[in-house]
Amino acid sequence: MKDYSPQKLTFVGLTITGFSLLVAGWLISGNTMGFFIILFLVCMMLLRWRIPKTRYTSVLDVLVCVFLAPVSLGVALFAAMYYGMYFAMLAAVYVLLVVDMHLGVIAIFAGVVGFLLRQWEKEREKRLLSRDTEAGRYYQLETLQSDLISATAQIERMTAVSERTRISREIHDNAGHEIVAAYMSLQTARSLFDDADPDALALYDAALERLDAGMNKIRESVHNLASVTSLGIEVLQEICERFPKDIHFKSFGDTRHVPIHIWNVLESCLNEGLTNIGKHANPSTITVELDATPHIVRLCIENDGAFAAKKGMGTGLRNLRRRLVSIGGSLAVASDEIFCVVCVAPIEIRSVQT
Repeated sequence: MKDYSPQKLTFVGLTITGFSLLVAGWLISGNTMGFFIILFLVCMMLLRWRIPKTRYTSVLDVLVCVFLAPVSLGVALFAAMYYGMYFAMLAAVYVLLVVDMHLGVIAIFAGVVGFLLRQWEKEREKRLLSRDTEAGRYYQLETLQSDLISATAQIERMTAVSERTRISREIHDNAGHEIVAAYMSLQTARSLFDDADPDALALYDAALERLDAGMNKIRESVHNLASVTSLGIEVLQEICERFPKDIHFKSFGDTRHVPIHIWNVLESCLNEGLTNIGKHANPSTITVELDATPHIVRLCIENDGAFAAKKGMGTGLRNLRRRLVSIGGSLAVASDEIFCVVCVAPIEIRSVQT
């Protein structure tokens, strides 16, 4: 994409004006040297326009003009100052003091104009860089906001599933067992009431039937409350199983006290790490380790593939680092012979007073 900025157009316009004045002076004087000087300067200018790395050759223009045609020094100095060759202004001082004062003044004026145009161009580049930086930050914030919204919805879903599982377990392990024990005791006591009043026995049998029906409803409710969705460490294992390559998953410690929002971050970290491995690496061995202590939980993802980590963190890992920092955790990425992503998050366990 070509640059048609006001600075570039101004540079082209002033350069064409300078060449036009040189051509007019050459036609009026009829000096043959003027033709070759103009041809040389035009060729050098086109060369720099075609191959930007040759801008340092503007010093050669200045030297040629100083020794062969000082009248052309203005155009050469204008280009030299625009490209940042500030020491070339010494040629204008030399022409001013030794050759001709008028030509020296014109050369200095042309060099100052080139310098000012250069500063204008640098200011434009600085503003473009600032704009691109702000746009990049805005994009990262948008991505982070989208990730947080998605994570919030997922945490709400996981919290609801976890609560349903807890209620189901409480009913099954506590209330359910007590009711079953009471039902069995009443069935045993039924054999002791053979000589009782028939009406009382009928009421007793009716109560047993209603209790049996209630037990069946409780059993059905517990079955319906029990979640079919995986939670916690099961989610991490399922992610590893769905990955197209074999993953050695290891778990250490007691993970029962890890909060739901921490599991959500660990899930995102594992997904991001495996996604990067799938895109950038070709490992023979992938290892995922989950280590839970009473105070922290640590997830480590390693692979021996040639993952180009020298390019720095991508947007996904940077957003994960921000999420972990917001909850007091950290994210580290290391690359030597093995590429490794380590995610650490704190666990807050309330002490139980007895």
